[in-house]
Amino acid sequence: MKLSAIGFFAVASFALTHAGIKGTVIDESGAPIKDATVTVRALPNLLSSARTLSDEKGAFDFDKAKLSTAGKKALKKRGQSLIVRKTGFLPETLSVVPNKNYGNITLKRDPIENRIDSIMAKMTLDDMIAQMTQAKAPAVKCGNSICGSALEGGGAYTADFYANAWKQKIPVTYGKDNVHGVADVNNATIFPHNIGLGATRDSALVRKIGQAVAEEMWAAHIDLNFAPAITVPQDERWGRVYEGFGETTELAVDLGAAFVRGQQGDNNDAEWRVITTLKHFIGDGATDNGYDRGNAIMTDKILRQKYLPPYEAGVEQGALSVMASFNQVNGIHQHVDSAKITGILKTELAFDGYVIADWEGIESSTTPGAAGDYSPGLVTGISSKDAIKNAINAGLDMAMVPQSAEAFVRSMKELVASGAISEERVKDACRRILRAKIRAGRIDNPSGPAAYVGVTKNIGSTAHRQLAREAVQKSLVILKNKKVLPLKTTDKIFVTGTHANNSGLQCGAWTQGWQGTMENVPGATSIQAGFDEVANGARVATAEEAKTIIYVIGEVPYAEWFGDYRGDDFNNKIITKKARTDMSFNSTDSDIAQIKEWQKAGHKVAVVLITGRPLPITSLINAADAFVVAWLPGSEGAGVADVLFGKVKPTGKLPHTWPKDAKQIPINVGDGKKGLYPYGFGLRY
Repeated sequence: MKLSAIGFFAVASFALTHAGIKGTVIDESGAPIKDATVTVRALPNLLSSARTLSDEKGAFDFDKAKLSTAGKKALKKRGQSLIVRKTGFLPETLSVVPNKNYGNITLKRDPIENRIDSIMAKMTLDDMIAQMTQAKAPAVKCGNSICGSALEGGGAYTADFYANAWKQKIPVTYGKDNVHGVADVNNATIFPHNIGLGATRDSALVRKIGQAVAEEMWAAHIDLNFAPAITVPQDERWGRVYEGFGETTELAVDLGAAFVRGQQGDNNDAEWRVITTLKHFIGDGATDNGYDRGNAIMTDKILRQKYLPPYEAGVEQGALSVMASFNQVNGIHQHVDSAKITGILKTELAFDGYVIADWEGIESSTTPGAAGDYSPGLVTGISSKDAIKNAINAGLDMAMVPQSAEAFVRSMKELVASGAISEERVKDACRRILRAKIRAGRIDNPSGPAAYVGVTKNIGSTAHRQLAREAVQKSLVILKNKKVLPLKTTDKIFVTGTHANNSGLQCGAWTQGWQGTMENVPGATSIQAGFDEVANGARVATAEEAKTIIYVIGEVPYAEWFGDYRGDDFNNKIITKKARTDMSFNSTDSDIAQIKEWQKAGHKVAVVLITGRPLPITSLINAADAFVVAWLPGSEGAGVADVLFGKVKPTGKLPHTWPKDAKQIPINVGDGKKGLYPYGFGLRY
């Protein structure tokens, strides 16, 4: 027998050739446990599993279970474990024996539940509703109670933000989108966006990055991260492609789980652990035409095979929070989809943390649009009671209401008083939030978070910057090389282009401000400055002096729908920038003309592309002598020069299929289309 480990579970591996596995799940008193999740896992592949639920008598039988094709195949794979889970109980892991009736499988109550009982016994209903509320910092009071969480908002932090002065001493978690480093903090280490990490195929590296980000978050007193995005982007027109690791489920499973382990530790035991948030549940990368917050049209089979496994992996690694998505799935807004939130996530996957809304996400569910339409439905002020009722009853546990926290609390009290929302639902939500705070160590360490206070040497440390530089090195993908690379330090190199000496452009969005910045990021090294560090005097001041020209160009920063590609008819009242109308950055033609002019003068030209997604720019690639995709590399621009000079060998692989032209989009593995470069492509030297 070979022992290995995954998440919380010790695992025994056996060969299994057929099913016939059944048993009964009971608690310590002998009472049956309904809806316990029973999983047969083929390790270490998180994509290969068969799953069923116990019935009202606690019984399960894999011969009678409705399994997917993938589930049936999983029962025949080698290296199996039987994992039994139910919220409120410790998981039980057993070795798999073919055709075995396991009889009674007893789940023991998790000791953490006794602690939650003790805390909640001293709480009023108002206190519990307050825990379900995420307000805009620095405000933390919800009536006479204290909110459960706050998110970035600026302003001065008062004594109210600290738990030691409060009756229950339950800390306010402070949340922020630190998706590739601590945002809006000067001199923080900014790592490549997830699309670049997907190109590395390196889960060990991603785990280290998760830990480094957590350490810098703690230094800034931020303990709740709205990351990782474990989306599986399927359409390059979507403005959030770069937030996902790539177009395949496998990348999101492996790298998403690794990031969670890095942020929280193997068993939520790391000293520097923070609360991670898997997002956005579910289908955000699958919307029709790539419309942000649009409608994802899919079968249940596709949802479970392509988009659900990253959540299953994240849950098994101990993720404490999941964020609902703005999009619809088959016309149902994901903030009010009880079948997905309660039925699949909380019941089937046995997720026992809390589900949080996106920014004013409950309000966004009030006006869903037609299939494929961009329909954020955002309204000013108070959310309707129906929207709140639908979302909370669907399984949403915490409302992100930065603009309407008081109104949310008032409406919740009225809805509970009228019976539209049960007290049991409120208690369940509060219990889930407290469970996450205890596991994250926040109850034992109740000092409240305060933004930008107590920054230590962890912010932008030498070790973290070296890690980010390694990530840049491993993320670069070389698409073309006509004997230009690697460069020699004895050559004369001219580095130019719109993105050559601008660290804001190379970092992208979610760095300094939501939409990013066109200015340099404090503490960051631009690509041009990185050449000065690595080139040993090879960089020259003019093109005329150079043998080789490094032309660094690309997209400008964007976030969410601001990065969508679509026609002008997309504009609506909440848009302050027009969506892009064609899949190319504006200066492509002039860039090609410039490249040809340099080549005519006898220079070799290597293009370094800064981008958040594959672009249909075949003519530009054809024009260059060498073409390198650097994605959105973050603060450590010297990593680009490391690879171009051959100090580090290129290893990056495309995390997306690269299209020939805009007509091919969307293009993904398995759709029968032949792109300009296939998924996984990357030249070496």
